[in-house]
Amino acid sequence: MTGRVFLAVAGSIGSGKTTLTRRLEARLGLRALYEDTADNPYLADFYADMPRWAMALQLRFLGTRVADTRALLESGSSVIQDRTCYEDAEIFAANLAARGDMDARDWATYQLIARQLLDGIEAPHLLVYLRRSPESCRAQIARRGRDYEAAIPMDYLIDLGRRYDEWFERYLRGPRLLVRAEEHDFLESEADLEALVGRIVEALPQRTLPFAR
Repeated sequence: MTGRVFLAVAGSIGSGKTTLTRRLEARLGLRALYEDTADNPYLADFYADMPRWAMALQLRFLGTRVADTRALLESGSSVIQDRTCYEDAEIFAANLAARGDMDARDWATYQLIARQLLDGIEAPHLLVYLRRSPESCRAQIARRGRDYEAAIPMDYLIDLGRRYDEWFERYLRGPRLLVRAEEHDFLESEADLEALVGRIVEALPQRTLPFAR
């Protein structure tokens, strides 16, 4: 099967999904859509006071990601996406609501807006879920040394990990692939990266990709 490819990498904070996306972008010759953390003006405030900034942060992430996703898909390019639009609403915002960091009124409003924004968004041809333990995610976060991330509570990462696992099990929008990050050192090992690329290519419905072996 030939044609445009839409590949997405899902995963918790510190799972390595951005690094994997970058390596797959180069290896598979896809246009990448990265999560825009640097331009979210609420992020540092959010980690300092989650209940105060949860609603604003999540709406900013969702609105930006949906707009960027629509624009790139409409360009007709083959795309790899660093975190899907669904994760914003179904994992991160839902997690904040369950923890009490987003109150019931804000959660109801967020869901109303999210349904409208997500309506008609094309699902990835393949979802790659990069599963990493909360402890390993914490170590990865510490290694990258972003000041605002130092305030992320461990229980928040544990909640996200549980929600990601549950979300992946329920995911029915299309083909999916589980990658246990601790078993694939794609960050340092070319052999592990090549093995992972092979798994992803085999799992894609569109088997003809714009890259050369």
